[in-house]
Amino acid sequence: MNSIADQDPTVQPLKAIIHGPPASGKTTLARRLCQLYGAHYVTVETMVEEILQDLVKTFSTTTTKHTRSPLKKERIAHKKPKDKLKDNTIEEELLLEEEEIEEEEDEGKGLIEEWEDQVREITMLMAKSETGTLPDEYVSRLMKAFLVNDVCQRRGYVLDGYPTNIQQAREIFGQAAEDLKPSREREGEVIVPGESGEERGFGPDQVGDIIGNASNKIMPAFVFSLQATDELLCERVMKLPHTVIQSCGYDEANMLRRLAEFRACNTEGNTMLTLFDDNGIHPILLSEIDEETNEPLDFECIWKNVTEILGEPIPGFGLTPEEMNELIRLEQEQKRLELEEFRLERKLREDNARLSYQDKMEKWTNILEKLQMEEEKILAAQSEPLRFYLMKYIFPTLTKGLIEVAKVKPEDPVDYLAEFLFRENPEGKMFDPSYTRDGEQLLEQFETEVEPTLLRSCSSIKNK
Repeated sequence: MNSIADQDPTVQPLKAIIHGPPASGKTTLARRLCQLYGAHYVTVETMVEEILQDLVKTFSTTTTKHTRSPLKKERIAHKKPKDKLKDNTIEEELLLEEEEIEEEEDEGKGLIEEWEDQVREITMLMAKSETGTLPDEYVSRLMKAFLVNDVCQRRGYVLDGYPTNIQQAREIFGQAAEDLKPSREREGEVIVPGESGEERGFGPDQVGDIIGNASNKIMPAFVFSLQATDELLCERVMKLPHTVIQSCGYDEANMLRRLAEFRACNTEGNTMLTLFDDNGIHPILLSEIDEETNEPLDFECIWKNVTEILGEPIPGFGLTPEEMNELIRLEQEQKRLELEEFRLERKLREDNARLSYQDKMEKWTNILEKLQMEEEKILAAQSEPLRFYLMKYIFPTLTKGLIEVAKVKPEDPVDYLAEFLFRENPEGKMFDPSYTRDGEQLLEQFETEVEPTLLRSCSSIKNK
């Protein structure tokens, strides 16, 4: 497959970097650009995955090739002349062929061991990391080599979300930026490994040889930076389906951590955009908020702005305008279905939560009623002696006092009631030191039984 530059030297493939905070739409924009302009989509994850796949593929091909050597040796053995009188030239040719096969075997073994070491190194580094990722320095070296690969040079590339800080940008594009300055002053080309006309895979020889030799051909032509506030991004994430939040790492803890890391790596005086700006590649800032209304912009407005900047795609590469419009329509339909799924999922959760709340409230109400009934029974049982005491000793006298207060209506009813109770209380004399309960009973018995008899006897004596 010919590159875009091969068809027209004045036309170069799209090479762009998409920069921005998490959930700002970097991946959506990068994938659309790759589909429209035929560029290669690159992230750290896809880069490592493609390198491993190419290494495994090349390893399998080489292993298969060199496993045929014993069969060749066997065929050569059968070709050897049995008659010693025959011409010795045939035997000499066979010996040379055997030596070539042995050299190929030794070379193949060396390549296989090198590829095995490369795969093992990448796998071990990923296994040692808590997050399952490679160290920044190693990723930068691989990325610098990967961008020189035939695929990225022929088709172009769109780098999604990497580099994340100025150190990574310097490691990948720093040497290329230095090479770019004198290249503007003189004409000439820098030979880049992997730019031959034939398609070939990305093997460990490239990983070892290309590192440190990146030229200005890996430099992006465009750097797009999506601009959005933390509030807008968090609000956007909250509207996503739960499955999308979990799969993309947009849960609250991870989202806040990633936002904090992005802001720390992109301060006014410390951002990867400075490296490109200093070398004449001025970043294009794409604000996601309308300056007039201060409302969030629709993604299609941002997409339209980007395509106007980049221009029409090259015919024969990427999608046609009709195909792109159809793809956008399908994306919008998928987004609508995802939002509908999210709405239904949220409604289902709310309904389940409401039913669960109602069920719990009914159970709690029943339990509370039973507890109240038991409490009333306990209080009634505990207050029965008190009620009996009040009915027997308090209420009779107190009722008389209240009736008397209602009749007389004194100026100080409380004091009047107190004097009445003290006067009417059968125990009213209990504060007298000479008073006893037995003496009170004897006095009452005297007044009711003895005294009337005495009075009657006295009156009869006087009559006589």
